Amino acid sequence: MNSESSSQIVSRNFTFSDKPLFRDADILECDHVPDQVLFRDAELKELAFLIKPGLRGQRPANILCRGLPATGKTTCIQHLFGEIRDVSNTLIPVYVNCQQNRSAFAVFSTIYRELVGHAPPSSGIPLRRLMDAVAKALQSRRESERTVLLVCLDDIHHLIHEGTDTQILSSLLRIYLDYPGCRASVILVESDLALDISRRLDRSVFSSLCMEEVFFAPYSAAQIRGILQERARQAVYPSVISPEILDLVTDMTASTVTGDLRVGIDLLKRSILRAERAGRPAVTDEDVAAAYGDARLTHLRGLVSVLTEKERRLLSVIAGMVEEGEEAREKEYSRKEYGGKEYGECGEPVPPTSGRLYSRLLEVMAAEQSEKQQRAMEQRAGGQQTREPQAMEQGAGDLRSGDQRPVEPAVCAEPEPGYGRDKSPEGKDGRRQDQVPTISYTSFHEQLRSLATYALIRISVRQAKGRTSEITLRYPAADVKRICEGVE
Repeated sequence: MNSESSSQIVSRNFTFSDKPLFRDADILECDHVPDQVLFRDAELKELAFLIKPGLRGQRPANILCRGLPATGKTTCIQHLFGEIRDVSNTLIPVYVNCQQNRSAFAVFSTIYRELVGHAPPSSGIPLRRLMDAVAKALQSRRESERTVLLVCLDDIHHLIHEGTDTQILSSLLRIYLDYPGCRASVILVESDLALDISRRLDRSVFSSLCMEEVFFAPYSAAQIRGILQERARQAVYPSVISPEILDLVTDMTASTVTGDLRVGIDLLKRSILRAERAGRPAVTDEDVAAAYGDARLTHLRGLVSVLTEKERRLLSVIAGMVEEGEEAREKEYSRKEYGGKEYGECGEPVPPTSGRLYSRLLEVMAAEQSEKQQRAMEQRAGGQQTREPQAMEQGAGDLRSGDQRPVEPAVCAEPEPGYGRDKSPEGKDGRRQDQVPTISYTSFHEQLRSLATYALIRISVRQAKGRTSEITLRYPAADVKRICEGVE
């Protein structure tokens, strides 16, 4: 009998190297806020200048932070919010992730939790009552002087797509009207450079904002290397990451679709873990090459996880159309079989256009609806088959007992006109029109823009019998489709 304890077995199984390579692994987590934000001095100074009046009890300027994903917008804001919490009780900063909090109730629950220290009940409270509680908590923070609320709405386009932006912004900007003495300002963070905030926000809301814009340019390759080098210096022991390995990780990061710094940070962490598991004292080229695919898939999985169900379905449809083009190219189908629509001059698959994608999406929605109806019919049929033997057995028992009650007419008679029948008109395909799933082209295009915001697709406009758009997938279609189908 083995006398080795379970703790010793676990310790042995989880020991990959005699010498650990990590000094502080948290430094390589994507949610880590560094003590010093590199290469964003100008943006930090501008933000601090616009926020500073709040430290004196005045309303700070409303700010719009714009820039591509992973350009330091959120890091800079969280860095400043940390400094504000250390030096001021007058200005109360609240960070709201709109990817996760898209409703007015969710946003004000986050504000309430920051002010009170715990979350409100998740149900049973009207929104107006929650807003009253937020205002009273704000008033009670400091009775001797004014208190100012500064709310950062990160990824504001989620609220715009959900249609909750007007209610949330109006309530915050005009809180002083209903609650004298309360003041609030907002910082809007947007990663979609093609989104025109002035057009998408309600006119009265936009005029009340009077926003100051702070733009975050993409990091250069040299800046990416500098940030990764500083993270590595703090995260691991000396000589674990050589200059050559750092150059390799930098090149791989810069080669991603948007030069996403988060991919580089995750790549560093995974490369170090692989070296540690192999018992090597330093990271090698093989460690980086093996970790690169994992880092990209992890980043892709994170992007897909924050999409709505409708956005995931659209992304899956795009991946399916791209796969069809790739399979057709591999099988070398003739131009005649595809009517010249799938191939360009050199036999390369043409990216799906917005019009074809819209038609395919409607087909997929109709197929899903038909499948759902079929399952419902099968369930009803199964229930009917279960009930019929029970009814026959009950009838036989009644006859044996001498109970000759007549069968109710409603059980066997045809339903009266207008009852139990669907009077809805039928479409050309015979399907009832009220059950034909549909989506407006405007909503469809908003979903496309949301996918483009996350750098999952590229939308390029081309001229072909009118103005249309080509949709290019930024990640391998097979990976995208597999992850979309795996997200619950």
